[in-house]
Amino acid sequence: STRIENWSDFSIRKYVAIVSLEQHQRYRDDFSAECEEYRNLHIQTDKIQTNFRQYNEQWKSLTAGS
Repeated sequence: STRIENWSDFSIRKYVAIVSLEQHQRYRDDFSAECEEYRNLHIQTDKIQTNFRQYNEQWKSLTAGS
């Protein structure tokens, strides 16, 4: 199952007031895991966006010369 499918399982109640070092570390670990996934998705999206920009420029140059 993907992260999107699991989104409905997310609950803000998962994160209550921090009362211990162990709980603090779990929060940090969760954040780090999510942050890394976000960074990877962001990198992929940037690459796709760059490709579309290049394709658009190529298309403009081809249609301008027609």
